[in-house]
Amino acid sequence: MLEQLQTIDDLLLRRDIKKAEVLIARLLRSEQSLQGRARMLILRARARLFSARIDDALEDLQKARSLAPDQFETPQNLELLADTHFARFELASVGFADRADTAHALTCYHKILAEHPAYENAGWVHYQKARVLLTDSRTADAVNCLQQALLTPSTIPPLTAYCYERLGFVSFYEERDPKGALSFLNKAVATYPNIEPRIWLVQVHTLRSRILREIHDYDSAFDAASTAISVATSAGVEGRTGLADALLTAAETLSHMGGREREIISYVQQFTQISKRPLGIDVTWSRAHEMLGDACFKTGQYSPSITAYQNALQFNPYHPWELSLHYRIARSHYQLGDYDKAISAINRLLQAAKTDDQAIYDYKIYYVQGNAYFALGQYAKARDAYANALELAPPSAEHLEKLTQYYQHTQELSQG
Repeated sequence: MLEQLQTIDDLLLRRDIKKAEVLIARLLRSEQSLQGRARMLILRARARLFSARIDDALEDLQKARSLAPDQFETPQNLELLADTHFARFELASVGFADRADTAHALTCYHKILAEHPAYENAGWVHYQKARVLLTDSRTADAVNCLQQALLTPSTIPPLTAYCYERLGFVSFYEERDPKGALSFLNKAVATYPNIEPRIWLVQVHTLRSRILREIHDYDSAFDAASTAISVATSAGVEGRTGLADALLTAAETLSHMGGREREIISYVQQFTQISKRPLGIDVTWSRAHEMLGDACFKTGQYSPSITAYQNALQFNPYHPWELSLHYRIARSHYQLGDYDKAISAINRLLQAAKTDDQAIYDYKIYYVQGNAYFALGQYAKARDAYANALELAPPSAEHLEKLTQYYQHTQELSQG
């Protein structure tokens, strides 16, 4: 039996879940003692936690606790129970996460630290406790736990890197300290054991890329995103989620660099190909299509740019730049010579602005409208559009001279 238990432990450490569960099922069929069955259920709960079957894992733990309540209250079992509750909270669909799970997790973590201060994996307990606290915006307490985790023994080899990664996350998103965040993330990369799966580093390099972009170091930001893409790609199917995030981060960085539109198109197309299309509103997909639209427009691909902008509005009907997207759609139609559609897009923009009680400040909106009316021979409407554009145009406006000439010309044509 001891040899078989060691075999199961080894399989779980290697994440060979299927083989471990086959062996556990075989032992469950033969085991007669309550303590033995409880031990098997705990092992199966570990396997199910690793494979994200959280409810099944919790059910096994509850059964094990009922079979051998006195033997269950070990720090190892309490840690497993806490980790499983926290995993259920993290993996819950949006709107369905239950704070009771984080409360259960914290209760177990506190009990371990209070009753078993010399527990060999106490560092992990501090780290997990910090992660729970971060979900409740208790940032200062979480940072204290992460610092404690760095000073406390653990059986998890990459724990030091995990702690530095979370400290980097907090520094960037909570404390707005990009340089401090980069320092922590660089330590995370440096301390991550070479024997551990490389896939974890994808999120670190992706976050590094975002921070470098924030401080306008675009070349380094793109290098970091490229590293994340390379690592995620080498991980195959397991790297798909991280790959999607890294692709979008690379595209976002390139959008700040100029002249890299074809690469942006490639990255966004790869993102949409490997990501599951959302059923409803999704701001990430909206932003992806907005970038795709801009890149297509700059490369003269006006029909794809219209489709992309329309998708951006579809995925986020409450887009903060809704008026700008309508303008970009109109501009694309104009470039295609679809002047009626360009005017319709401008009218939708103006109606949206009226509905939301927003003022129009960009003269280019009326400039495009005037050009479209002019192309259709509707000179009086073109004149009125140009007049609106002139009212909004600043003295340094790029098209001011042409705009003035067009207005005067349409005045003459409309009067004649």
